[in-house]
Amino acid sequence: MYGNLYLVSTPIGNLEDLTFRAVKILSSVDIILAESVERTKKLLSHYDIDAKVISFNKDNEKRKTNDAIAYLQNSKNIALVSDAGTPSISDPGFYLLSNISEKIKIIPIPGVSSLTCALSVSKIPMNGFTFLGFLPKKENDRKNKLLKSSSTELPICLFESKHRILDLFEDISSIFGEDTMVGLFREMTKIYETITHKRVKEHISDLKTKIPKGEYVVIVAPNRHVELEKPYISIIKRLILKNFSNKDIVDLIKPISVDSKKEIYKIVLSIRQGE
Repeated sequence: MYGNLYLVSTPIGNLEDLTFRAVKILSSVDIILAESVERTKKLLSHYDIDAKVISFNKDNEKRKTNDAIAYLQNSKNIALVSDAGTPSISDPGFYLLSNISEKIKIIPIPGVSSLTCALSVSKIPMNGFTFLGFLPKKENDRKNKLLKSSSTELPICLFESKHRILDLFEDISSIFGEDTMVGLFREMTKIYETITHKRVKEHISDLKTKIPKGEYVVIVAPNRHVELEKPYISIIKRLILKNFSNKDIVDLIKPISVDSKKEIYKIVLSIRQGE
């Protein structure tokens, strides 16, 4: 008989947000796989839970997945927890889930998530949205990801740290426009929780004065100025980001367009001036 794998949501700040069911599961499983052993033991201590905790994070997840599967095959019940929030959502867990046999039961124990916390208090309509998680660290990769998302009519939701938050907002300003509305959610459920909705240029002004500590959830309103009549606009933007010359861009676009080289050149110049 196989053991069960429980994906347990843990508080993202306020320790009192742990559910009754989560306490019951964490108290009863044989092993807890934790993104941070130290942080998880602090949570367990708060609820007087004495359990075996094993490190399971992005650095050792692939190496330790076979051990976790062996425990489950030997009838051991396992709880998987991240540092905060719900496992597998921009946190370790997916690799383990994708390698588990169908015979092993996977049971979600729902609870807090910074994503759903931000969505619930967003002043930007979120009936439909695109979730990007953490964007790539490299500037061009980050900009390309934002460019692709800007071509939709959906708001986007993403995570970012204090180290790159200003760069992110400057990228949003250049791609979506400086008047784009952005919701900024910092330290959700914690003592210094802040929720602000401003135009991106106003956020940039604030962040240039001081960048508060903590992790952020960012919600960006849809790009209302998506260029529909010229299907190659997004391609030009990407080529500009990759430092192609104006002439090279025109030469690359001309074979896929009925527009003249002169017209394409004007569009390239217009986009560059709007950077």
